[in-house]
Amino acid sequence: MLPRSLTMREQTNQLRAARPHRESFRKLERYLVVAVIVLLLIGDVRAIQQQEDGVAAIKTANGFLLVWNHPGNYFTLEIKGKEIRPLNSTEHVFLEVDGIIVQVQSVAISEFLKPDKNAGKEAQPILVAHRDWETKYIESTLLGKKISVQSSPQKLSNGREALFWKYDMPAGLNSEARKQLHLTSVLGDYVLTLNGVVTDKVKEEVVKQYLLDTVLTLKLSSKPINLQELQESIRRGASR
Repeated sequence: MLPRSLTMREQTNQLRAARPHRESFRKLERYLVVAVIVLLLIGDVRAIQQQEDGVAAIKTANGFLLVWNHPGNYFTLEIKGKEIRPLNSTEHVFLEVDGIIVQVQSVAISEFLKPDKNAGKEAQPILVAHRDWETKYIESTLLGKKISVQSSPQKLSNGREALFWKYDMPAGLNSEARKQLHLTSVLGDYVLTLNGVVTDKVKEEVVKQYLLDTVLTLKLSSKPINLQELQESIRRGASR
């Protein structure tokens, strides 16, 4: 639990300081979430319709279904947990799930690889390039210190390629975060990142397993996802 003396904004800023994000938000607003992680109650059709071209979360029996509807990048991801609450972030899907801080991002490959260098590449070289791109930002802009990144390629149980990488938080930061874990995977022209925070109370193996379990729920779509139809499908399934 974060210290009571901190306000929610201060708590969130500390946690966000432990997670890489770009200063030039306007440049990436097509790819990142802009204050649209709205936890929707089933039945609120008007609220759902407003999120058709962004990101929404639909209540399910196990938590929430995250629906990503950015142009050319359509998928759903289950966020499972008994207690889920959004944290005060304006740039990313940033949640606390049963005590685990989780962040979801999707960034265009063209942000860190030129098209000619991306053509015909398999997943792992793309994911390594993304890791290096993020690491450089963390070191040069976010922390101002070198970090030691450990990474390993992952072959998920459904056959999907992923990259797991992590680093220890430098000593001296006013944050409860001890380590950052990242699980990334290629989604067409984008890279999906799931990020989890290790603390003294939330151990690394717990966070890693949650990220692995979450990415296995990923479902891609070749076209925009109709939220109202999806909501009705979830409702029918819940009523059986």
